[in-house]
Amino acid sequence: MNPFLNQKNFIDMEYTYSLQKYTGRNSRHTCPACGRKFCFTLYVDGNNNPIAEDVGRCEHRNSCGYEKTPKDYFSENPTELKEFRPIQAPQPRKEEKPDYIPFSLIQQSESTNNTLMDYLRKFFAENDLNKITADYHLGSTKKREVIFPQIDRVSMCRTGKVIDYDKNGHRIKKMQGDAVDWLHARLMKKQGKQASDFHLKQCLFGEHLLSKRPNDIVCMTEGEKSTVICSLIFPQFVWVSVGGKQNFKPAMCHALKGRDVIVYPDADAVNEWAVKLPQFVFCRSIKLSDWAKNEPQGSKRDIADLIMEQRKPIEKPTTIGDVCRWMDELGIPKGRITFNI
Repeated sequence: MNPFLNQKNFIDMEYTYSLQKYTGRNSRHTCPACGRKFCFTLYVDGNNNPIAEDVGRCEHRNSCGYEKTPKDYFSENPTELKEFRPIQAPQPRKEEKPDYIPFSLIQQSESTNNTLMDYLRKFFAENDLNKITADYHLGSTKKREVIFPQIDRVSMCRTGKVIDYDKNGHRIKKMQGDAVDWLHARLMKKQGKQASDFHLKQCLFGEHLLSKRPNDIVCMTEGEKSTVICSLIFPQFVWVSVGGKQNFKPAMCHALKGRDVIVYPDADAVNEWAVKLPQFVFCRSIKLSDWAKNEPQGSKRDIADLIMEQRKPIEKPTTIGDVCRWMDELGIPKGRITFNI
């Protein structure tokens, strides 16, 4: 019997290998199952060497769900164990301090001139959009993409998501299939560096608002757009976002210590988030919203989709130009109507 095949060694093997740390788009690969690019995370050893091209996890947990662990691989390829030499798990290192985006860049980019605001203007007043932009320091790129900055409790910017939206408020995917870019990656590229040169430690979107409103209930969504929309509708709560289904974990949410929290997962993440709630013992209280109880099986909608489905576009005030155009269309001669201004 091969001594490497006993249970203990498999446990050691699983402990030695881990999913590759995100250091930019090049650290995410093409999924061998669904074929989508930049969504597959490899299992690597302590020296960051991958086991094989198909040993990893696809981030599309619901639509694909592919994952092959080191244990699966070595069970299928026992002869590979002859070359396998377990390495000692690295000792915990002192946590590195995160790098930050200069706040001056956030201030310079702060604007409502982006495609998300184009969509929201159909439903919300300009004053409300200006306020929400100032509250969350939402930015705009030269291509009119929106920037969702991640600003921590001490008002330092960790990074920002850069996303483009279509006229219906849906993400526009790039040619490579990824709808999200990162502010820190763009900053490093301008400096002639790699994204991995930036020590990234993400925080909640909207985290900087927690200290400004210490007594208000905190509501958490998965996506940043949902947080913005919900904050427009329910401003009495502090709305924050974890920025992704997989980010709902204590390490990402310690800023919620001592707070009363209500979480609003996307419809396809309700069960996944529900089982994690007991881990958030540092919150004063934490509850799961039942907003998705009437959603059909397989729904991937979020709370903002439900809100916008029920919200009507605001009516545009009638202008003199509108009346003149209507007169021309109806063939009414000029001078027949008098305007009182």
